[in-house]
Amino acid sequence: MSNRNSNDTPHEDSPSHAGRKPDQIAYAVRGTPDGREYWNRVGAMWMHKDGRGAELVLDSVPIDGRITLREQRDQRMQEYQEERAAQPSVDKGRVPDHGPER
Repeated sequence: MSNRNSNDTPHEDSPSHAGRKPDQIAYAVRGTPDGREYWNRVGAMWMHKDGRGAELVLDSVPIDGRITLREQRDQRMQEYQEERAAQPSVDKGRVPDHGPER
C-alpha cells in the first residue's frame, strides 16, 4: 500500500515538462590526464511545479554513472548561437555530389 496520491507524481502520459525550458542541464564530465575536462550534454532536468521533486530525462548514460546538473544559462546559449550563425558555411558553396547520373 502506498501513501502517495495522484497529486504526488506526474502523469506518465503528460510529462510535467511539456512546453517548458529545462531548469538544469545534465552533463557527463570526463577528466583527462593533463587536467582538462570535457563536458558532454546527456540530458535535462525540470523541477516539479510543487517544488518537491524533479524529472530527469537522459538521452544517454555516462559510463562511470556520474552526472553533473547545472543551471541553464540562456545568455551564454544565445551568444553561442549568434557566434555559430556568424561563422561561414562549412560547404563553401559546393554542390552536393549524388553519384553518377543514370
